[in-house]
Parts: sequence; structure tokens; C-alpha cells
Amino acid sequence: MIEPVSPNGPLRLAISMDDLFLWPDMPLAPGYSHLGITRAMTAAMGRHGIAGAYAFSATTPAEKAPDLYRVFDHWVEAGHHIANHTHHHANLNWVTVPKYIADIERTQTLIQPWAGRAPTRYFRYCMDNWGNTPEKHEGVQAYLGRSGFTPAPISIWFYDTEFLAPHWRALRSGDAEGVAHLRRAFVDTAEKQLRVQAAAARAMFGRDPAHIWLIHGTPLAADCLDAILDRFQAAGVVFISLEEAMADPMNAEAVPIVTPRFLNQVQKWAALKGVPIEDCPPAVLEEIDWIAPMAGQSTPEVMGRVFRAISDSMDGEFFAKLY
Repeated sequence: MIEPVSPNGPLRLAISMDDLFLWPDMPLAPGYSHLGITRAMTAAMGRHGIAGAYAFSATTPAEKAPDLYRVFDHWVEAGHHIANHTHHHANLNWVTVPKYIADIERTQTLIQPWAGRAPTRYFRYCMDNWGNTPEKHEGVQAYLGRSGFTPAPISIWFYDTEFLAPHWRALRSGDAEGVAHLRRAFVDTAEKQLRVQAAAARAMFGRDPAHIWLIHGTPLAADCLDAILDRFQAAGVVFISLEEAMADPMNAEAVPIVTPRFLNQVQKWAALKGVPIEDCPPAVLEEIDWIAPMAGQSTPEVMGRVFRAISDSMDGEFFAKLY
């Protein structure tokens, strides 16, 4: 028996996806394709009765590979929705408000054939950073309000993109033991971070809010999402729509904090209220980056190259994630 996530009964959780195309310059592990990954994820969700999940994906990778839009076709055909995540996936911390807004508008034109079929016009800030100055935060929020967008935060994540580089290295080097270890750690980390972040929310609000969970379109997501959802259900999770989760005040309200830190909605509330969250970010991230080491291919090096290039493409001022 798996211990329930909450002592109060079922935990309501909306599943959301980011970056089904990932980002330019991000190497994809051999043997995987973005469409194949997406098909595996929709199959896993279908087996768990999850419908109407929103995917937030930047569209820059499709400039050079327009066949990537077949991913959106499949996602919508499987009963899910597409929403805005900017074109370049630049962090608002790096760029000006006018450039960020222009990027929102650019991708909305591109995704309209799919996004126009969704029941709600959602937007997700890249990296869930809502601006590192009051002017940026207020400027983009005002634009979203005028344009009919509802910003959809993330309340629980498990740092799944930190597994990308180790997994790629392990597959490239033929490290089967490393791959197996990463799969186990991926599922275990998803469960543990669900527990510690949900517990922090319960401590702050005296109840279990509805949560919005995030996973990205990665090879390990294709391999492991089914097992993660099994764990969640066994621990008392009930899957709900994003619309239902957004009706909860914890998600609907912008947290009154302006910060450059890489924090989701629960973490922002915790920072505001001085509530600690155990092992968050998880210590396992440092451990897994020692798997199948390769010169120049550590997680900070790989992700730094990918996101610096995005910032440079928008004439931004890049700086790495601040945990």
C-alpha cells in the first residue's frame, strides 16, 4: 500500500504539459521523436481517464521543422488542448515587456488552428517566471487581461528537465544501468515532489488546494508517465481539468511577490509566508548529473547553452536559473 498524499482525502490534480517540441539546440535522445513522445504521453493519460489537458509549447523549433505541428494535430485529436507559451520561450527576467508581448502575439497566430478550439484562452509564463521587476510583472499582466488570456501557473513540478542531459548521455554511451537508474529516479522524484509540495500548500492554507502539475515532452516522460500516474492514483490523486484547478484561489490569484527565482505557485506562496519545503529542489539532481559523464555535457552546460541562445535571439540579458 502507498501512503496517501493527503490525510484529508483525495488530492485534486490537473495534468499539464510544457514544451512538446522542447527548444532549439536541445539534443534529443537517440531512438525518440517528438511525435512518438507525445503519442506515448497521450496513451498514458488515456489509460488513466485524463482528457482535456493543456499543452503549452513554444513554437520556434517548428520554424525549421514544420512537421512538428503534427504533434499538435495528434494532441488535439486525442482530446487535449493547445495554449500559448510564447514563440521563443524566453524568460521574462531576460527580456523587455514589449518583446515578451510581441512573442506572445507571434505564437498565438501560429497556434490559432489548434488553440482556437480550446475552451479557455490560457497563457503560461516561461519557467513560471512572472517578471523580476514590478514594471515587467504589471506590464505583461495588464496585456494578458486586455487580450483575454488567463495566466495558468504551475503549483507542483519535479524538475523533470534536469534529467534530459543525463538521460541523453547514458543512451549515447550505452550505459544501460544508468538509463534504468534514471527511470527509477524520475518516477520516485515525481512522487516525492508531489508529496512535499502538496504538504507545504496544506500547511499554508489549512486545506488541500487543487493543484496544477507539470511535465515536459521529454524521452523519460514517454517512458515513465504511465508509471507516475499509477503512483499518483495509488496515493489518492484524482485527476481534474485545468479549468477546475484554476477555480481554486491559490491558483487564480497572482502571488504578491516579485522575484527572479525559479519558483512555482506553491513555492512563491511559501517564500512569501516563510514556509520551508523539504528537499526542494531535490538533492537527486546533483546525483544524476554524475551518470555517464561527458565533457561539456553536464546539465548546467547543456541547459545554459540552450537558454542563453534563446535569450540572445531576443536580445535579452541572460542569467541562469536562481533556485
